[in-house]
Amino acid sequence: MSVPEVPASLRSWMSAVSEIARAVNAAEPLDAVLTRVAEQACLLIGFEYCAVMLADAAGEHLQVAGWSGLSPDYVALVSDGGSLLIRPPGPHLDSPAARAFREGRTVAVPDVATAASYGRLRSLAPAQGYQGLLAAPLRTSDELAGVIVAYSVAAREFAAPEVELIELLAGQAALALETARLRTAQQAVIGELSRANAELRRGRAVLEWAEEQHHRLMQLVLDEVGLPGLVTALAATLEASVTVEDAEGGLLARAPEVGYRPPPDPRARRRRPARAALEAGDNPTRRYEVVQVPVVRPAGPVVPGAPGRAAGEVAWAAPVVLGGELVGRLWVTAPPAAPAPVQLRVVERFALVVGLELLKQRHLVDMQGRLSGDLLGDLLRPDGPARPQAVLTRAAALGHDLSRPHVLAVLAVDGPAPAATRLSELIRGAAEPGAHPLAGPYDGLHVLLLRAEPGPPEVLEVLGRILTHTAAALAPRATPTVVAGPVARTLDDYPTAFRVARGAAALRRANRPGGLVDVRDLGLSALLLETGAPDALRRFARGLLQPLIVHEAVRGGDLLATLRAWLSAGCSTSSAAAALVVHPNTVGYRLARVEQLTGRSLRDTEVRLELQLALTIREIVHLDHPT
Repeated sequence: MSVPEVPASLRSWMSAVSEIARAVNAAEPLDAVLTRVAEQACLLIGFEYCAVMLADAAGEHLQVAGWSGLSPDYVALVSDGGSLLIRPPGPHLDSPAARAFREGRTVAVPDVATAASYGRLRSLAPAQGYQGLLAAPLRTSDELAGVIVAYSVAAREFAAPEVELIELLAGQAALALETARLRTAQQAVIGELSRANAELRRGRAVLEWAEEQHHRLMQLVLDEVGLPGLVTALAATLEASVTVEDAEGGLLARAPEVGYRPPPDPRARRRRPARAALEAGDNPTRRYEVVQVPVVRPAGPVVPGAPGRAAGEVAWAAPVVLGGELVGRLWVTAPPAAPAPVQLRVVERFALVVGLELLKQRHLVDMQGRLSGDLLGDLLRPDGPARPQAVLTRAAALGHDLSRPHVLAVLAVDGPAPAATRLSELIRGAAEPGAHPLAGPYDGLHVLLLRAEPGPPEVLEVLGRILTHTAAALAPRATPTVVAGPVARTLDDYPTAFRVARGAAALRRANRPGGLVDVRDLGLSALLLETGAPDALRRFARGLLQPLIVHEAVRGGDLLATLRAWLSAGCSTSSAAAALVVHPNTVGYRLARVEQLTGRSLRDTEVRLELQLALTIREIVHLDHPT
């Protein structure tokens, strides 16, 4: 059996994905979207027939939900009473589709005539006239939903590109399923909003106002205005300031632009009245209710006439909940009067819609994380990308031009992270505004690619924000370490930059995890970090610098700082003295003392290189204390 060439090009693949995405965005029925997926499998890979099957509600049968090329008789044969058993009592009723679903992996049958373990094929294959098939599972973010099965009229071996394409199409079908569920959730929210009318029937004026807000919110949901649009609309409705925060208190959106009043600051929320109110609002029995939170100054109750706050002022907070998990809060501050019960119900409905918006954003972040992780896996291969142009194209689709210089950074976590922690969301949230790193998991670390322009200070500022944000979210049981690695100017630079950053992270974590390490400009020192073991590097640095560390601990003298300044100045005594703001004779004296303590001559090029390497390692692992 020959292995045919797969006729799918990048352009045809992108066109297929676009067509499926348009169908999903146009809210076409699920069976129509899945039929498009089946048609694209036939067009892209050259199969004669294809079917998308979904598990029934009981998880016992696979049923055809969309197909291409299959005859009505064959579809009827595998529907209703003849649907495929997921867990058959024996091989005589088993099928490749059921096995792919059970085991969560792609199953290939090159020739059905030799597939004795799949008894259903004896009747199914002749009915449609196929000899080979591929079955790939549809994996959503939280479960296996079904399979995609592609059929060939001829027996043949399936090449790796065919398997990869059918699995990618399975991913598109799974994405369509998840999007359909998201739209179902939208409809549920709209239904929930519709039921709000029963609570708003208090007088004609109240009813008219409530109906107006209800229809307005439904329209906002349908128009997909996002968090800024929702917050702006609620602020205008209540004539108040509105703030949406994440679970850690980070700002997600606020309104209005003019006259905005922020919610209580973190210190004020920790005081007893505010803390008690927020804890009451987080009670599972009151998860969706608006609570009243007293606004107090950090030093005590509000003083009458104090600027920015009024005596006795309060704020209102509505929890934003997803799947029983508190993911944020919606705050209403400085309304003209205390909100009426009907207005509080509107705030609660807005909080539900905010939760839906955050769910959509989380889904988008997850999808971007998966795409970024796959891209990083190809980019950081030890011998470089196998298809450089494809990597550049995929990166451009994610909004990153890898033909321009990027700083490669890594984030490592030591210790157990909280179960609800989502590092991808933390990283992206901390990097904004301004920076949009390409981030994803790779080799047990989180890799970040940041534009090296307009300059290194901005990169370190962004990485500092990411470190601070993740450290607060992971405390107290886990500790993050961030390493700013070398600048990669070409695609071939990325694997080496990653190895250097990974080596620096391992060196820091082996001694004392945590903090931000900058190893962008190491020169030859990078070779040692790229290949050296952390323990050996630490012993090398300590053995060479120990006499100087002990001397500074006992007598002072700034020998290490002077040595670093002298080496950084190209071994110029006058330049080092200017940098240290001391007399050149002082630098000369200290360098002579370094030679005396180490027993080495600084005129020796090899000695200078060893000392520079040792100082670099010391700065990474904090060899600050004598032993």
